[in-house]
Order: sequence, then structure tokens, then C-alpha cells
Amino acid sequence: MRLMAPTSKNRLRWRLSAYDIAWALAAPFIALTLRDPGLLEIHAGSGFLPAGYQFAAIAIAFSILVFLFFRIGDGMSRFFSSQDLWSVIAATLTTVAATSLTLFIINRLDGVPRSTPLIYGLVLAAGLLGGRTVARMLRTDRWIDTRQGDEPHLRRVIIIGVDRFAAVAIKLTDCQHPRTTQVVAALDARERLSGRMVGGVNIVGRPDDLEPIIEEYLVHGVEIDEVWLTDNTMKPDDAIRIEQLCYARGVKARSISDALNLTQRHGPIFRAPFPRALVPSPHVGYFSFKRALDVIVATILIILLAPLAAIVAGLTYRDVGGPVIFWQRRIGHGGREFFLYKFRTYQAPYSRCGDPIPSDERLSGIGNIIRMTRLDEIPQIINVLRGDMSLIGPRPLLPKDQPADPSSRLLVRPGVTGWAQVNGGTMVTTDEKDALDVWYIHHASPALDMKILIRTLKIVFRGEMKHYSEIETALKWQKKARQIDERLFADGNLSTADARA
Repeated sequence: MRLMAPTSKNRLRWRLSAYDIAWALAAPFIALTLRDPGLLEIHAGSGFLPAGYQFAAIAIAFSILVFLFFRIGDGMSRFFSSQDLWSVIAATLTTVAATSLTLFIINRLDGVPRSTPLIYGLVLAAGLLGGRTVARMLRTDRWIDTRQGDEPHLRRVIIIGVDRFAAVAIKLTDCQHPRTTQVVAALDARERLSGRMVGGVNIVGRPDDLEPIIEEYLVHGVEIDEVWLTDNTMKPDDAIRIEQLCYARGVKARSISDALNLTQRHGPIFRAPFPRALVPSPHVGYFSFKRALDVIVATILIILLAPLAAIVAGLTYRDVGGPVIFWQRRIGHGGREFFLYKFRTYQAPYSRCGDPIPSDERLSGIGNIIRMTRLDEIPQIINVLRGDMSLIGPRPLLPKDQPADPSSRLLVRPGVTGWAQVNGGTMVTTDEKDALDVWYIHHASPALDMKILIRTLKIVFRGEMKHYSEIETALKWQKKARQIDERLFADGNLSTADARA
């Protein structure tokens, strides 16, 4: 799950390099010349603008707009990546498609051979990618010399297992300055890889050859300090055997993730066991049915609400600026993390000068109306279609806001609206909200969901109302369920059915 940049410090700037502009101007003329130089000739009676020049003008206009839309100028040539590659390809395809469609509508491509757009696409892509390749070669960090010089204090490493992660790790150590680590060799169990190279490092043998290879390097005055194992290509038994061999020789063996400090963080969020009296939910079948219903209803809603969403997005951009979508990491079904989406209603927490903005000044009048009418929740329909959320269910919480035992509320997908939202929303306490959500999970039904929908519509027009009777019912039910848990814990032979009886 790749994180998007937070809104307060991420400034949107439109960038176009001089090279991209020059190539956008030149590419259509090069394509026309390659197809037929006569397409650029101007004859008497050919009209205000000959067909070839019409094609070039439209292609140039669309290429500039598409370059800005796909933000191909954001990438830096010296760090050109696969993501930048796909952006360039997508921009090229979009430019060719838009140019061809526009010309077809105007004159059905009259006067321009049908193969011209294809040639133009190849020329445009070749120039954009070729220019970036040359720039990357010319702008290499020359101050980093990774292969020469006397480096007696380097930590020497052998990598076992060849994959993409291993190649990136080798590249990372080569780019370090000052350099502390050198990968001197790689081993892999696949015989066909022997004698090849990964990241400029020779694959010198199989994992079974580790001990003699260490000895050979030692004969040549190179002492191996560590052995790094790739995370996915090693079988557990082989990894244990290699670790034992390394331990006997005084060589440290560990995974590449551990060596680069890329292991998972310690102390996961959820450790509490599922409550015995509350699991499993008695309505598992209904929640399975709800998923199919969610997809159907969400598809209809996303079509019907598209015009309204466009209006809200425009108001949001006018009020707080871009980006108009706010994202936040939440915890969903089974403890899975996902990004929850909303329309932004708050100003950035910092001004352009870097000064903090008080919380009570960040919410504008327009933003307050959008929040009160729940229009900021419209983007969560995308979460529903993706399977992150349901239309109705317990609201997803931030990791820090999870209750002491969150396992009950994580039995089902979180909802856009829910029982706690229609019985007080922001007016209820954390304990009351948890009780209402857990009560809903174990009493969910079509009738209850319809009741939640009706109350949600009332909130849109009348605002939040706290229903004390519903809250009291949920608290009493939760208290009784916890008493059942205590009885089950005291008597391990007591069944859940007996405890409830």
C-alpha cells in the first residue's frame, strides 16, 4: 500500500521541461516527414491550413495538455523509474488517441494517411524515452566511485538468492556515500543463472557452494563478513543450514530486510483475542449477502451522484484548494489497513509561510455545510466498490482510536454510515460508540439497515440527534456479553450456548 503525500506540504506545480516542449513541437513534423514529405507542402487552393499542418497543430496542443495531466515533468531524469516509464507511455497513447479522434471528427482524417498517428506515437515515445535515457547517462553521480580505490574497511557481503530485491540491495550499497558495504558475490540455486550477473555482481555458484567460496575469497585476501539471504527465494530448511554454517565460521547471516532495517515494526496493533461470547457473529450469512447488495447499490449511486460529486469537488477546490480528496489510513475487516477517502473540508494545518493555523479557523462555512450534509462521504462509494467498506456497518477508526479489544468490530466490513452514527454520531462517547457498533454486528438485519438509512437521511436535513434508549440498550447488551465471557473464562468446559442460557 503506497502512501500518498499529505496535503499540507505537497505543493502542486505544473512542470514542463524545455526538452519535452521541443519534442512535442518537433514530433508531429518528424512523423509527417517519415510518412510522406509531401504532406508538409503547401499548394495553392489547399485551404487556410493544409491537412498535414492541421494534424501537427492538434497533436502539439494535445501533447502539451496531456504532458501536464500525466505530470511527466515531475520525474527527474537521473532517477528515471518504471513509474516514470508508464507515465510517458500513457501520455503518448492518450495524445495519439485524442489527436486521431479530434481529426476524425473534424475531417475524418482526410488528407492524412491513417498510418500517420501510429508513426507519430512511435516518434513521440522514442523521443521522450530516448531523451530521458541520455540524460540519465550524462547526469550520473560522478562523485561516487563504486568500483575503484583502496577500501580496506568495507563490510564484504555475499547474497544468497537472486531476485529483484537482491538487485536493488546491491544497487543501494553501490550508491552509498561514504561507502560502508560491498556485495562481492551472489549465489543462487538455479543452475542456469550461474556465471551471469545481477546488479554488476557475479553469480558464482549455488548456496551449497557457500563454504568453499568463502575459503577461496579468503585465500585472495577478501574476508567475508556477512551473508544476506533473500526473503522469498530461500526454503526454511536451507536458510537454517546456511545460518548454522555461517555461525560455525563466525560469519553473520541475516535476511536482506534485516540488514537494511526494512523488517516489520514491532508491536502490532491488534493482539487481543476474540471475545468468546461474541464470536462468531450470528449473522455471518447476512453480511455475505450484503456484500453483493453493496456492489449493486454502490454502482447505481456512483452513476447517480456523479454530477453532485463534481459540484462538491468544484466547491471544495474553490474553498480549500487542491487536492480535493482527503485520505486517511483506517482499520477495516480483519484488521486490514486501507485508505478511506473524503472530500476535503479543512484548510491545510499550516499556512504557506509555515505558520500553524488554529483548528477552529481551518473549517470554512462551505466545508461545514458539506460535512453537515454528509456530502464529504461521497468518495467512500469507491471504498465500497473496492471491498474496503460496506454501505452500512461500524465506522472505521484510526489505529490510535481503536478500543482496548477491537476484535468484535473487525468481524465485518466498516460502513459509510452505521448504528452509532445515527444514534448520536459525534455526540456519543467512545464507549457508547463501541457498544452501539458491536450491538449492530450481532443484530444486523434488512429491517435494521433500512432503519439506519432512514435515520441517515434525517441527519442530512435535521442534524445529529442522540437516542438515549438505543444507547442504553447497547450498553446493557455489551455488559451482559462481557459477563458471559467471564463465566466462560472461569469454566472452560462451559459452552457459549449454556452461558447464554
